[in-house]
Amino acid sequence: MADRPIASSRQIAAPPEVVHDLLTSVEAWQLWSPHVASVDPPHGRVEEGWRGRVRAWFAPVPTEMIVTLVVPDRGMEWETPWLGHTLRYSQRIEPTPAGSRVDFEARVEGPLAGVITAVARPLSGLGQRRRLARLAALAELMARPSDE
Repeated sequence: MADRPIASSRQIAAPPEVVHDLLTSVEAWQLWSPHVASVDPPHGRVEEGWRGRVRAWFAPVPTEMIVTLVVPDRGMEWETPWLGHTLRYSQRIEPTPAGSRVDFEARVEGPLAGVITAVARPLSGLGQRRRLARLAALAELMARPSDE
């Protein structure tokens, strides 16, 4: 179980381009990812090779975020070096007849990856589901026609 990634999925009633816009907009992160306290640089859009420092509200110091892949309207991947380990994340978007399916995945690589994953799985999985719910609500609001 510990070698499996921590993963969550959600159907969102919004087109992939709306979801992707929220995933890659640094300014939008705090709207759908409430654990993000600050980002440096605080503005702009991420692209492959983007590097920034992200601090969670519960963390005393920010961590480095390195974007390794951005696929237009299909999501992104990034990594964070952490105490001799690498945390790898992906946020994938697939178009569906009803909008989009979004898959979040987190994987730990390093000597204690299994232990770290096993300990982090319950809270990290809950965090993924909460972020997906907030992302869905925001994307669906943005995708709603303005005359409603």
